[in-house]
Formats: sequence, structure tokens, C-alpha cells
Amino acid sequence: MKLIFLRHGLAEGHFSMDQDADFERELTEEGIKRLHMTFKQFKKVEPSIDVIFSSPLARAVQTAEIFWTYYKDADLELMAGLDILDNPKNLVEYISFLPTDGCYAFVGHDPHIIKVIAALLSLHPEHDFMSLKKGGICVLDGGMWQGFMMELLFSPKFLKTLSN
Repeated sequence: MKLIFLRHGLAEGHFSMDQDADFERELTEEGIKRLHMTFKQFKKVEPSIDVIFSSPLARAVQTAEIFWTYYKDADLELMAGLDILDNPKNLVEYISFLPTDGCYAFVGHDPHIIKVIAALLSLHPEHDFMSLKKGGICVLDGGMWQGFMMELLFSPKFLKTLSN
């Protein structure tokens, strides 16, 4: 099983205590441009994905839709378990029921997806062991019962250097 975790791209404004306003923040033009550069390079590394799951927040949906343009054969699904307010343990449990021969992408938010990655790597999810920049990608390979290994960790800055 291969799991790809993507943090949404650069979005307008900043986090707001008004939940509705925060949920509706969209990607900036610069964020969209950077995502296209990142995903173009990533497609060379990972040629095929079965399902792309997205948080229901606007900036994540936009990120997932852009990612999907590079993986048109993949299914694209909204997933409440990727919402920044959801318990990361719910996503870990969901992953445990996915077919083991698939490749799945999850578009979400920090720190939610970082806690999911930590749990899958058997690390304490409350400790900051890494960060994933906006538009960053983390790839895990393995399985729930034999364990996962981090295969790749791409920052947008690193992927940009590859395209130059």
C-alpha cells in the first residue's frame, strides 16, 4: 500500500476563528502556479494513483482538483475525515480498511495530516517530528500490520529546483 499525503497549497488570508470563513479560504494564484509545478514533477515519481481523497475545505478541494488533473484515472472523493477538526485517529482507522494493493492520496491540513503520518509511522502523534510546507508531499509505503516507512518527503522548494 502506498499513501501520499499532500498539504494544500498557498491560500488567501490567515486562519480565522470564524469557522465558516476559514473553511471558505481559496488558493491564491501563486499557490495554484506552485502546485502545478510541484505536481508536474511529482507525476514523474508516482505515475498512477487509485483514489484521491480531499478535505472538504475549499483550499484542499482546489488542491485535490489540480492534483487530479495529473491523475485523471484516479477517483476523486471528499472525505470528512480529512477536515482539520476531525480526530486524526479516524483517518488512520479508515486507512486500515483500504485494499492493501492500492495507491491513495490524501489532501489535507497541518497539523492533522502530520499526526496521521506520525501514527502510521508508530511515532507519538503529539510530538512535532516534521513539518509539511503548503504544497508539500509525503509518501509512505507499507501496510497497517507490517508497518509503514517514509519513502519520500518533498517540499515545494525542492521540487522547484528539480524543474530548473
